[in-house]
Amino acid sequence: MPTLLDRGAHGLSRHIACVMLLAAAVASASCENKYPTEPITFGYNPLGLTSVTFSAQTSTVIAQPVPNARCPQVAPFNVPFVVVVNADGTTGFAVTGFRVQFTDTSGNTAPQVVLPAPVPVTPIGSALAAARGDMFFQLSTGVGCGVGQAGTIVVVVDTQDDHGHKGSGRVEFNVR
Repeated sequence: MPTLLDRGAHGLSRHIACVMLLAAAVASASCENKYPTEPITFGYNPLGLTSVTFSAQTSTVIAQPVPNARCPQVAPFNVPFVVVVNADGTTGFAVTGFRVQFTDTSGNTAPQVVLPAPVPVTPIGSALAAARGDMFFQLSTGVGCGVGQAGTIVVVVDTQDDHGHKGSGRVEFNVR
């Protein structure tokens, strides 16, 4: 049995259907994914059973004012954030560094900052459980020198396996 929408009905029914479709699209786009859809794989892995993924502990972070700021030595705002690396059983790889790029809401981009890989914050549990679970890297970057305080931080996580293969992943943070 054809519906009003099948017959090309105009008016309230079509408008409601469009609004509901738009609302569903916005809702699905605003959902946070814990892990990105394109993980990297190291070494010889013909079945693709293990991979490394990168994510944000929280996708929105807050720029915090810094007392006695002096650009460019000390930025007026500091933005702390946590990058999560999930090894998914992959062994023999290391996070070698982080490349951080901030772009404010007006489109102004700060120079890229390269951060060395800090020691991950180990969750409570056995060493074996920690090796298989998420690794949390607490990082921060300064913003506000030549750019605004709100915008987006893009972090590229550089990695290398024990065979010398390099890889990288990307994580984004919204800065308020």
